[in-house]
Amino acid sequence: MRLALLSLGLLLGLATPNASTEPLTITSSSLSRFALLTNVTTFGPFKWRGGIELASANQKFGGLSGLIMTDECTSLRAVSDAGRWLTATVTYSGHAPTGLGKASIVPILDDKGKPPQSKRFGDAEAVAEGPDGKTIVGFESRTRVGAYDLAGKGMTARFQNLNPPKDIVRGRRNGELESLGYFRSGALKGHYVAVAETNLDAQGNTRAWVWSGKRSFAFSIRQLETYNITDIALLPDGGILVLQRSYSASTFPGMAVSRFPASAIAPGKTVIPETLLEARMPFYAIDNMEGIAVCQRNGELRVNILSDNNFNTQQQRTLLLQFAYTP
Repeated sequence: MRLALLSLGLLLGLATPNASTEPLTITSSSLSRFALLTNVTTFGPFKWRGGIELASANQKFGGLSGLIMTDECTSLRAVSDAGRWLTATVTYSGHAPTGLGKASIVPILDDKGKPPQSKRFGDAEAVAEGPDGKTIVGFESRTRVGAYDLAGKGMTARFQNLNPPKDIVRGRRNGELESLGYFRSGALKGHYVAVAETNLDAQGNTRAWVWSGKRSFAFSIRQLETYNITDIALLPDGGILVLQRSYSASTFPGMAVSRFPASAIAPGKTVIPETLLEARMPFYAIDNMEGIAVCQRNGELRVNILSDNNFNTQQQRTLLLQFAYTP
């Protein structure tokens, strides 16, 4: 989802894509603190493990909106709202992430094997691990959800339509689809879930959908006041983490992480997540936080949160934050 701070940098990020994988040099600066005015490192169920600010001279880097972390939290896959994959290896010193190596960037291909020709077709906002080793991606602007066989075909994988509910496709172009997940267990095993950002129901709650094949239903999630939902992460214990972002011209950006059980999802129901963490600039090391992912490292469940700089390097940053999470 775009913020009001969009600039010429976004247009530069949409330069004509190259279908080949492009190596990328990313510089990293460590974030020693999350709470900038204190030495506090524990925030409810979250323990600060470290963070990094990422930058690159390559104008294609940025606009990151969705995140997957695997392999002991060392393998990073992200999508950008300019229609590109970012892959990289996360390096560590002790508990803390220190940088990204072996980074590359490549266009996300359509069903014909072609890169996006405009922002409308390349606006990837959500990514998650799907069934059979596939990666699922959600696009807004021209709303659609598809699977990519990255495990089998690498970055040449093409879009395979997952036929999301028609209500998703018919919504607002820039705010309809922001989050994705796939249930591997529980009552919803084998189903996909998608969450909007600014598509609200009659009571002002965020709309969401669950589907598998032709079976689908809608439910809602109550977001915090002044916040919009920007991503979700499905937990091994059946919980769902919800990342929310607050932004307006009159306030500093805010970030919140909440949680609800997947068992609370039912047709027509509104779920009310429990808020676990809330933070605002300039008191915390945050920015326009848009992506959340979980992974296991050294026996810990780690929560990773990624920001989208909207290709606006003068006013926004790309941050990767990491916490140990004890449910």
